[in-house]
Amino acid sequence: MSKMKVFLLIQSGYSARNFILSGFTDHPDFKFSIWSDQQYIKNYDIENQFVSLPKYDYHTKINFLQRVKNRSEIYFNVKRTKNSNYLSYLGGINPSKKIRVRLRNLLIHWIAKLYASEKGIQKLDIPFHKAVRKTSYYLSCKKQLLEEKPSIVFCTHQRASVAVAPMLAARDLGIRTICFVHSWDNIPKGVQLVKADSYFVWSDYMKNEMLLHYPFINEKDILVTGTPQFSIYFKDKFRLERSTFLKEFNLDTEKKYILFTGNDRTSSPNDPYYLSHICESLKKINEQNNDAYRILFRPNPIDRNDNFNDILKEHSDIVIELKPEWFGAKNFFWNKGGPSEKDITLLMNSILHTEIVINVGSTVAIDAAILGKTTCWINFEIPNKYKWSVRKAYNYIHFKIIEGFEPVFWIQNQNDIQGVLEEALKNPEKKQKDRDKWVEKVVKTPINLTNERMWNFLNESHEI
Repeated sequence: MSKMKVFLLIQSGYSARNFILSGFTDHPDFKFSIWSDQQYIKNYDIENQFVSLPKYDYHTKINFLQRVKNRSEIYFNVKRTKNSNYLSYLGGINPSKKIRVRLRNLLIHWIAKLYASEKGIQKLDIPFHKAVRKTSYYLSCKKQLLEEKPSIVFCTHQRASVAVAPMLAARDLGIRTICFVHSWDNIPKGVQLVKADSYFVWSDYMKNEMLLHYPFINEKDILVTGTPQFSIYFKDKFRLERSTFLKEFNLDTEKKYILFTGNDRTSSPNDPYYLSHICESLKKINEQNNDAYRILFRPNPIDRNDNFNDILKEHSDIVIELKPEWFGAKNFFWNKGGPSEKDITLLMNSILHTEIVINVGSTVAIDAAILGKTTCWINFEIPNKYKWSVRKAYNYIHFKIIEGFEPVFWIQNQNDIQGVLEEALKNPEKKQKDRDKWVEKVVKTPINLTNERMWNFLNESHEI
């Protein structure tokens, strides 16, 4: 019996981690081919066929329509829910002052307003897909599909514009298409660019979000699988004993560690200054605890904030940077590099062998909860030059998932840092019940059966 050929469309390092390093491509009944522009994937120890995506040639009109689609979905959800917090997803931290850019944004705004309805956001697909079909990128993708003849094209990220043409070509050829919704926070953001026959989502909660935000998608086409992002943590090969981990990364085995993880600059530009305040507070804690603690700092793998440099130099006695082990360019963009297996080991054991984790609203808090560790989320303002506020960040719609319980310790005030850290270090189990509740809500369990559920759906068999 011939194996079912699946084209796995990978557009980012995070997707490579989730679907290759998790073992998803190892099933003997499928022939997984990697369809990607991520050349570093060839460094992985896999035998899967690698098919390079054609040259990407989207033009100004397509990019314009993408932005209109995004805003229309946001405006539709504001209108539908009477909740203006959806607007927080729009705009960056440094709005352009150029007249041309501002006029273009105003035009996008007014067109998006006109199409801000259930029918309107579907109508926008017509000119958008028409423009995509005229590109050489689309035509080349279609040619590759005709040559390779996959049974399924599986897109690993619904937000990636580079995936629109390949998935559209597959659908035009009558090839079955599946799209994985990449992250727990993605659906309210209004960026459902990729269309597919079926969608894989993390949880029942996410399925209900899909039905609310995209009522024209049929419920039977939204399948709850979990995410391979966390199934990696159930692989013994990535787990190290504490002493082994500390020695491998030249860390003092006599110290206890706290992990501070940095966000990208757009999500949280003030992270370097938050780290500085954490360092000052921990030094005071150390005065009472025989200099027991050190901070491990893990920057965002694809967007390291250079303002960390001065902070790391100033507090070099207490903080150690553990740089992510990623393939690719020295300065990463979200779709230009990917993690090595060593980085999975580094991330997993950085969480496992630290006392607590600290960050600003990061998904790493879910990783920590799965690995039995508690997290402190920072929630106080620092004067800054950006169009950004930490209070505004926590008003994002996706944080509604924790309404009614507290899976993290909150640092609500700069003066509270020391007290909250001391409480979290002494009583981490205080948040365990709510941490477990959050994990159950955000991702389907058992987590270690995620790949099996996805494989069964690829086979169109029943979920486990």
